[in-house]
Amino acid sequence: MRKLRFLAVIFFVPFSFVSCKKETVPVTNTDTTSIYNLLSVQTGGSITVNIGSPQQKIDLIGAGCYFYSGHLVNGITNFNDASTWLWHDLNVNVFKIVLRADGVEDVNDNNDPNSTDFTKFNFTANSNLVDQITAVKKAVSINPNIKVWVIVLSPPKYLKTNRKVINGGTLDTSVSNAYNEFGEFVYAHLKNLKDNGVIVSYVSLMNEPDYASSAVPYESAEFTTSQAQAVYTNTVNWLKTKLPAVSIAVPKFASPDCISVTAVNSYVAPLNASMNIDFFTTHQYSGSSAANFSSASSAAGSKGLYMTEWHAGFGMGSTPDELTAALDLVNKFHDAFRGGSKGWLYFEWGNPESNFGGLLYTPWGAVAQRKKNYYVYQQFTTNLLNENYIPTTLSGITNFGNDNVSAFTTANRADVNVVNWNTDAQNRVRLYFGGNIKTINIYRTSATENNSLIWSQSNVNLNYYDVDYAGKSFTTVRVTW
Repeated sequence: MRKLRFLAVIFFVPFSFVSCKKETVPVTNTDTTSIYNLLSVQTGGSITVNIGSPQQKIDLIGAGCYFYSGHLVNGITNFNDASTWLWHDLNVNVFKIVLRADGVEDVNDNNDPNSTDFTKFNFTANSNLVDQITAVKKAVSINPNIKVWVIVLSPPKYLKTNRKVINGGTLDTSVSNAYNEFGEFVYAHLKNLKDNGVIVSYVSLMNEPDYASSAVPYESAEFTTSQAQAVYTNTVNWLKTKLPAVSIAVPKFASPDCISVTAVNSYVAPLNASMNIDFFTTHQYSGSSAANFSSASSAAGSKGLYMTEWHAGFGMGSTPDELTAALDLVNKFHDAFRGGSKGWLYFEWGNPESNFGGLLYTPWGAVAQRKKNYYVYQQFTTNLLNENYIPTTLSGITNFGNDNVSAFTTANRADVNVVNWNTDAQNRVRLYFGGNIKTINIYRTSATENNSLIWSQSNVNLNYYDVDYAGKSFTTVRVTW
C-alpha cells in the first residue's frame, strides 16, 4: 500500500487528450473556459503515456470460487442479482475452481491408474465441489465467454508423504505409479465436471508450492522446483495421452501458483524443461512490486505471466477501512500490469468475512452487497480485456510514484487509471493527447462515488484536456479519437 500525495499532468504519445470537470459535479459541457475559472491552480508535473509502444495484451480477467461457493449459491438471498453483478456487469472471462482431494479418493481406487473405478470416487463428499458446479453453470449461462480454470490444492491423502491433504507434505513417489495415480485423480475430476456440463480450459497442478504450509489447516502441498518438474513431466504426459482417449479435450497447463512473485523465476527453467507448460502464474500475497513482476514476466517470456489470486483488504486486519482497501487493490493492479502481467484473477467472487475477501460481501441468510473493492474492480476492468498495456513515465510530480498510474489502449480508445492516495484534490491536471479527441469520459470511485461517470463530453475536437483528481479516489479517464 502506498499512501502518496500527488497531482499529475499526462502527455500521450503520439496522440494526446485532456479532460475538464468541475469537482464532484457530474456535468457535460463543451465550453471548457468557463469551467477552468471555477478550478484551483494547476499544480504541474507530467505523465507521458506512450500509445505508440503497446506492450502485453490482457487476455484473462476473472475470479475464483475456493471456499465460499456455498454462501454464493445457497446462503445469500439475492443469488440472481449477485450473478448479474458478477458475470454480466463485470468484464470477465475466467472462472477458477478447486479440485478438492478430501473425501474424493482417500484410498486408491485400485492399483491400475489406467483403469479407473469411479465407484471408489466421491465427488459429493465436499459440498464445495457441488456448489462450484452450480456457480460455474450459472456464470456461463449469463456469460458464455467465461472459461473454467481448475487448480489442485493437494494430491489425495494416500499419495501424500504426511498422509493428510492438509498441513503441507508433498507427493509420495514411493507409491507405485505415483505420477500416473496423481494424473488419474485429476482425470477423474475432469470427467466428473464434464459429466456435469462443465468443460475445463486451464489446469494448475499446484497451489502455493513455495509456501511452508505444515501448519495450515486447509488443503496444501509443497513442491520444490525439481519435484514440480517431475510432476509436470510425468503426470501431464500421462494426462495428454489419457484425456483424448476418453474424449476430454486437453486443457492448457499453467505453472504452479506461487504465493510470492519472487518465487516464479526459480520454477521457469525446470518447468520449461518438462515441455508441458503453457503459461506461468503467481499469487500477489508476497513480493508485489512492478519490478518483481517485471523480473518474473521476463523469465516467463512469450508464454506470459498471469496473476491468479489476491484480494482487497489482505493484511489490513479483520475490518479494514473499505476505501483504503479498495485503493490498495488499484495499486496491486498497477504492480502486476506495469510489470508485464497478461491477466489478473481475484481470489473469490463472494466472501462472508468483513475483510473484503470477496468481490461481493455474501453473509449467510442475507443479501449480497457490493463493496468499494467491487466498484474499483469494475471500473478498472470495464474495457481491459484485449487492451494492450502502454508504458507511462512521470515527471515533476511531488510525492507521487510511477505505480500510481497505468494505461491501456486498443484501436481508437485509451484508458488511463490513476489512484490518488492524497486527501487533497489535485486539480487541472493537463492531459496531452497529440491529436484531436472525439469523446472523453471520466469515472471515479471515492468515499461518495462508486464507479460514477463524473464527466462526459462528445466532439471535443481538442488535443488536450484538463482533469481534476479528488482526494482519496480512483479515477479512470477514457478517450476515443
